[in-house]
Amino acid sequence: DDGCVAAARTRTRTNDMPPRAPYTKPEVLGAACWQTMDKVNAELFALTHGALVRQIVKDCEDDIDAANAKLDAMGYSMGTRMIEEYLSRTLTSSATPGAGKCGTFEEAAEAVAKIGLRMFLNVGARCVDWDEERTKCTIEMDGNPLAMFVELPEKYGNLGYCNALCGAIRGALEMVRFRVTCTMASDPLKTPHVPDALFAIRMELVEIVPEEYPFDE
Repeated sequence: DDGCVAAARTRTRTNDMPPRAPYTKPEVLGAACWQTMDKVNAELFALTHGALVRQIVKDCEDDIDAANAKLDAMGYSMGTRMIEEYLSRTLTSSATPGAGKCGTFEEAAEAVAKIGLRMFLNVGARCVDWDEERTKCTIEMDGNPLAMFVELPEKYGNLGYCNALCGAIRGALEMVRFRVTCTMASDPLKTPHVPDALFAIRMELVEIVPEEYPFDE
């Protein structure tokens, strides 16, 4: 399974529910969800992403800022759909109601790191460097299948090759009412000379989006 990543779906069949995890620690819940996700070969996933990035850069005529924005927007669109899979899986995988919930920004950030990234990418991660208000943190990742086999040419040194990941997190959290900014705080593709560097995403809460009701009281 280490050579696979999850293939997200927007709907989950009722006869394809994962077994309930005996514990509700986020790490355990993420692993339980991962075990029953549809998967694709990690190398194929990485190569497909690489081809997509290459095409976007070409379409943007080597305008790196435009390519970065397009990758982020693409990820955002994916995240708004992947959250459905996340909510469905975590609801049915846990023996305790409410496990995997995103009631506060801190809970949401921990869920992204310990459940979402494991569930979809089979990557371990953790939240570090919280500020005092608990509105900013950094998600450190133990790996990144998007970056397999990748070396950025010097002229593409500012390319946000993994910007889609930031966009996906942003899109998913906005669907559960947390508007955030996500940027790569550490990108080993841009610093290949730094040994043992980890991919890290800096996340900051911008606002909690008010709930909308279909009628006025």
